[in-house]
This record gives sequence, structure tokens and C-alpha cells, in this order.
Amino acid sequence: MTPLRQAMIDQCRLRGLSPRTEETYLYAVEQISRYYQQRPDYLTEAQLEAYFTYLTLEKKASRNTIHIQLNGIHFFFEHVLHRSFTITKPLPKRAHKLPTLLSAAEVRQIITCCEDPKYQTMLWVYYGTGLRLMELIHTKVKDIDGKRCVLKVEGGKGDKDRYVLLTPSVLELLRSYWQEYRPRNWLFYSRRGMDQPVSCSCIAKAFRAAAKRSGVGKACSVHSLRHAYATHQLTSGMPLHELQNQLGHSNLKTTQNYLHWLPEMGSGARDLLAHCTAP
Repeated sequence: MTPLRQAMIDQCRLRGLSPRTEETYLYAVEQISRYYQQRPDYLTEAQLEAYFTYLTLEKKASRNTIHIQLNGIHFFFEHVLHRSFTITKPLPKRAHKLPTLLSAAEVRQIITCCEDPKYQTMLWVYYGTGLRLMELIHTKVKDIDGKRCVLKVEGGKGDKDRYVLLTPSVLELLRSYWQEYRPRNWLFYSRRGMDQPVSCSCIAKAFRAAAKRSGVGKACSVHSLRHAYATHQLTSGMPLHELQNQLGHSNLKTTQNYLHWLPEMGSGARDLLAHCTAP
């Protein structure tokens, strides 16, 4: 490990950043260093400007991706190099697009087309709990309390812990999985060994392959399962505050976005044309 990388890790931990944020910031610095094929502490402001122009215009990265890269590199310059810089290039406008919503039948169709039993279990648990993907892959065996039917999420977004309810079907699925794979620490461990969790890219790739094989003609990603969980629970009658806890939203307004995606929920609209006579 280089002294610069160790210094950045130390600064992240001194400031109490979550492991996920630390990993993201390190990755941002690695990416720009690889792009220029030089040490990051030798980068100039002109190079930084050019890099973010490349991300925006050539790579066409999303606003969120660019913002995360900018935060990581800014942290490195401010707290490790003790240098400041200014990026004058504007971020691309945030696109307000509705997510792809999968029906229960489409979810079932996709997941059953996943050929790897281990990844299929992960996808079912992901859909059945509403966890974030990083929370799912970082779940440990000790986090599951079968008697209380809950799963403890440690260090979720914002480095917050919470308990998530486990339905009987999810619990039964997890018990069968444990009998088959006997995980000791990480619940969903990597093929490279039980001492590390499976990667996000592996489960995302498994979902893409299953979606293609299923014939569901929607542009969806593995994150569509979390959206499906939320919308299906709302339409089944789960109170909004309970859904907020399950999803780990710190602000209820974030959870309320799902109501905007479901205009049919609680609609009091009347059919104004029902009693009108067509001319």
C-alpha cells in the first residue's frame, strides 16, 4: 500500500466516514490516476478540469457519478495534500426520469431465470427485504435473528444501523441457503473465499443475464428489485413509515417519491366523462 493511499484511509477514518464512502473516495482517486497514468499528487488544476470535462462530454457519466468522483478527489486534495482547487465546469442537469417498475409476475419471471442457485437466492432476498445492494452483500450470518424475524443492518447509508423485518418466506429461504452453503461470516461470500463478500458487479451481472433470458422486455437493472419491493409493499397496504424504515430512508419525503410513481394509489379522481353525453 502506498503512503498516499494509507494517508487517505487514515483521514477517512479520522473523520468517521463509512466504509462504503471510504471505498468510493479511494476509487475516485484511483480512476483519475489511471486516466493520466501518473501519481495523483502531481495532478494540476488544468488536468482536473479536463478530466471532469471528459466524464461529462465523452464518457457521458451521470450527474451522481460525477458528483461522487468530485467529492472523492476534493477530499483527497483537501485532507491529504492540503491543497485546494476549483472546478468551473458545470455538472450535467439532473434527469428526472421515472424508474422502470416491474410487476410481481415480471420479478418472478426474471429471478427464476437466474441459473446460479446462490445468486438466485440473493435476488429473492433482495426483492423480499428492500435492502440496498451494498447492505445485502455486506450482511453477516450474525446479523440474522430468526426468533425475532429481523435482520440487523450495520453501517447502512449515512453509517446508520437499523432492523429490517424478515417475512416467513424470506426466513425459510435463508435457512435453506444456510443448510446448503454453510456460511460462517459473510452470508453471501465470494467465490474466491468465505473471508470476503460477493461483489456488487457479480450480482448485477447475474441479474442482467437472467433478465435477458427471461424475455421481460423492460430496461431494468438489479436496483429495479428494490423499487419493486417498495411499490409492491405500498400497493399491498404497508404504511409509509414502515416502508421508510425497511428502505432505510432518513427522510420520509424520499419514501413518498414512490407514491408519485404510483398515481393509482389512493386516487380520489372521479371520471368526469362518465355521465357526459358525447356530442
